[in-house]
Amino acid sequence: MTTANRQVRCCIYARVSTEEQAERDLSIPFQLERCRYHAQGKGWEVVREFVDAGESARTDKRPEFQKMIASARAKEFDVILVHKFDRFARNDYDFVVYEKELEGLGMTLDSVSEPGDASTPAGYIGRRMMQVISTWYSKNLAIEVKKGMQKVVENGGWPKTAPVGYTNKRDRKGAWIEADPEYGPRITKAFTEMASGKWTLENWADQAYSLGYRNRAGGRIRKQNWSRIFHNRLYLGETWLRVGDVPVQGKHEPLVDRNTFSTVQEILKARNKQRQQARRNKYLLRGLVYSLDADSICWAETHPSRGISYYRSRAAVNGSQLYYNINEVDSQLRDMISQITISDSVSHELNKEITERFDNEEKGNMELERTRLRLSKLKTMEKNLQQLALEGEISIDDFKEHRAKIEAERARLQNELDFMEQRQRLVIADFEIALQLANELDFLFDKGSFDEKRLLCETIFKRVYLKEGKISNVELNSPFGLIMAKSKCSGTVLNSTPHGTRTCNPLSKNWRL
Repeated sequence: MTTANRQVRCCIYARVSTEEQAERDLSIPFQLERCRYHAQGKGWEVVREFVDAGESARTDKRPEFQKMIASARAKEFDVILVHKFDRFARNDYDFVVYEKELEGLGMTLDSVSEPGDASTPAGYIGRRMMQVISTWYSKNLAIEVKKGMQKVVENGGWPKTAPVGYTNKRDRKGAWIEADPEYGPRITKAFTEMASGKWTLENWADQAYSLGYRNRAGGRIRKQNWSRIFHNRLYLGETWLRVGDVPVQGKHEPLVDRNTFSTVQEILKARNKQRQQARRNKYLLRGLVYSLDADSICWAETHPSRGISYYRSRAAVNGSQLYYNINEVDSQLRDMISQITISDSVSHELNKEITERFDNEEKGNMELERTRLRLSKLKTMEKNLQQLALEGEISIDDFKEHRAKIEAERARLQNELDFMEQRQRLVIADFEIALQLANELDFLFDKGSFDEKRLLCETIFKRVYLKEGKISNVELNSPFGLIMAKSKCSGTVLNSTPHGTRTCNPLSKNWRL
């Protein structure tokens, strides 16, 4: 058979799902054999074969199926041949969508077992009916499979991978789980330890690893996995098919009694409540505090029962971590903010000085200057080329070639120039905004809400150093560091009287009290 004096090119698509693999009339070799024989009888040339083994037709996310569709779009063949249409798709939507796409590509979808011309009304209705029946069969099969698995679970079986503490068992009659003679007692011991209340999940994960608890790969059991273990009702002897199903009593041996399991749940719930309460607390300097006494950063925490908030050093001194009362530390911020607030006259003077500095830097910026000079030369070169072309000194082709090169280089240089100028404008804008803030810091801190004060601290401070409970010095974010250095070295006076000697180093962002 030929199409437009060309032999029809055919591709064969075969598919079998996992539950169908044992059926003789659905096996891959059987489908391929029947399709090849059918194509031979039609006089078609089989150019490609695509096979999806163990893939469901309820979705189009099948590797070989998608490769076939891509080849169809590239028009590598004229016909897609399947043993039955349900090999192609069992989803109504997928079948119609892909069939319409193939039709638009001028291709045909044909079946060995279900012949018929879909271009005719009768053939179209017949194909749709077969597709509806196939879809119904697929959905009904899924329901029946689920019912069968549910029955297995209710009878004490377990078709899934056993959790740590149990082992999978299987014979011709079914699958189930049994307590692992080595790890079963260890899981029982883990529940007993957690029920004692002396462990957090983090601490228990460390302790369990030191005691030899390992996952199936021989590695550390993480705290998230321990959380899943301690919440798993399978260890109570209960069983279910899917997460969310009502558990039923299984036939496997429980590894924990109900009292111990209930105690562990209450402890985990209380720990989780404490963590959530800690997250709800707000701290002005969270992430900004550094302990000079312990030479380490500090965490912000609240004691769950006493309600006391503190900054706690990450490192220990003489075996103990250091605690700084948050209220005492935060109370020093108002005076600190007042000291780094600059007056209107200082703001105006610094604005003028910094503007002049940036102007001088721009004039001395050799990269900027070279880029601008080259753009000017390119403009002159283009005019000269136009003049030479008009006078007939060069050909039109030469003119176009050189002009294209000039335009390409000019576009590239203009992009670079725009980027450099924009970056410079952004830096200037940062300093202008910082100067305005520095002029109003005490007012903003006094009138702001907690969240606004927190944002102000994050904007100004890079790090706040504590020594013996007092703020000893601070490191300012750029450009506040430069503004403060300039204001000190220029002899200007801040709004507040200084409480100590301040070092003056224009290159440093540290402002030491």
